[in-house]
Amino acid sequence: MTLLNTPLPITFNQLYINGEYSNPHSREFFSVRNPKDNSLVAEQIPIADGVDVDNAVRIAEAAFNGPWSTFSAVERSACFHQLVNILDEKLSDILLLDSLTTGNPVSLIPTRERNYIRNCLLYYAGWTDKQRGDYYPDDDGFVKLVRHEPLGVCVAINPYNSPVASFFIKAAPCLATGNVLIVKPSEKSPLGSLAVAALFEEAGFPAGVVQVLTGDGSTGGRLASHMRVRKISFTGSVGTGKKIQVAAAQSNLKRVTLELGGKSPAVIFEDVDLDNAVTWTINGILARTGQVCVAASRVYVHRSIARKFLDLYCARMKDALKNIGDPQSPEAKLGPLADAMAFEKVQSMIARGKREAELVVGGNRIGEQGCFLEPTVFINPKPDAEIYKNEVFGPVSVVRTFDSEDEVVAWANDTEYGLMAGVFTRDINLAMRVSAKLDSGVVGVNCVSVMNIQAPFGGKKASGIGKEFGEYALRAFTEPKTILIK
Repeated sequence: MTLLNTPLPITFNQLYINGEYSNPHSREFFSVRNPKDNSLVAEQIPIADGVDVDNAVRIAEAAFNGPWSTFSAVERSACFHQLVNILDEKLSDILLLDSLTTGNPVSLIPTRERNYIRNCLLYYAGWTDKQRGDYYPDDDGFVKLVRHEPLGVCVAINPYNSPVASFFIKAAPCLATGNVLIVKPSEKSPLGSLAVAALFEEAGFPAGVVQVLTGDGSTGGRLASHMRVRKISFTGSVGTGKKIQVAAAQSNLKRVTLELGGKSPAVIFEDVDLDNAVTWTINGILARTGQVCVAASRVYVHRSIARKFLDLYCARMKDALKNIGDPQSPEAKLGPLADAMAFEKVQSMIARGKREAELVVGGNRIGEQGCFLEPTVFINPKPDAEIYKNEVFGPVSVVRTFDSEDEVVAWANDTEYGLMAGVFTRDINLAMRVSAKLDSGVVGVNCVSVMNIQAPFGGKKASGIGKEFGEYALRAFTEPKTILIK
């Protein structure tokens, strides 16, 4: 099976199980298309059925209890470093595959994509020998030891917007702690995940430690309810996250990490560095054409500088039109939305938004074909406007003016989302006070829509359960065991 450098349409008609590409038991398949022109990219991609899932879980369990369980921390770290070396050669081609089906511009590959993945692997390579436990003295006649042990068979159900990066964000802490992983990529972007899977064995990981099952929601549901899976790490919509949590609870109470949606507020006070605030909020809504969970989609600006900010902000949003183009061209910084379904959803929300807020920039389709959309700005929304309250997942922002700190904090927190927020001010006391009040898993000061691999990332309220990144991700893939010695 040729994975790279093949003419379109590419055929990815096998699953990756037990260290090889193998034919599925399932007779159901799906196709993927390029959102720039709706051209066929790949067809006959398997929708893994119950037999395929059972087979992958059985092999994963054998791998967990096999040679992988005897790898020392140094040996696991060596696999990580070898994987980085392999990816230095092959990752750009693999990321190009997902550009073909997501609309992610290839201009992101050398920096945002490649470096992000590389740094993630190197970071967790350094954690393999630092899984320390605890010791408590025998002051009551018992020595108490606490070990952090791997869970076993884990599953990653990944989003379409950054499929390969999400693969490694979940795989790195999972494997660093000695677990095994089955990856279910989004049905919108399975190609890169299939292509990268074989590189793990090349790097020294035993067969079965990492496997990839393609499929739709039915495949994800089978994995979430499987009695031999011990953990699900899911990134995606709130609705699907709820279904996964229910399936996990109703099956074997498997551990669940959910990184879900957001409606991230950026709060801009009157003493702000205006150019910095405009730059971060523009980048925060246009990254991946707004298809990121941390998008700065609600912008609150102090009334005293609202006119000045809006003039600059709207001008930059209009100017971004020149950066939209063919995602496979290195010159394009912004591409289309991921597919026709996503495009129609965003267009419908914009249409309804025109009745509940004032459209001041964009809102229109670009061109006659493909899923290209103008960067869009609404102002003065009704308090319950859909465009203001719900996640859009497109290049659409809503700007609202405020007068007081208490007022804007109340508005920013008046949502079921709580993933990312930003506070822009030169006053450090104000920044610390407001960042403490904002009901969000991550708060940037003079920045927004940014994450750091060293620090925990995850949401509050409906934006998720559990944390990714840093040491916190390691704890999500281990279980404490107490040993009492008399």
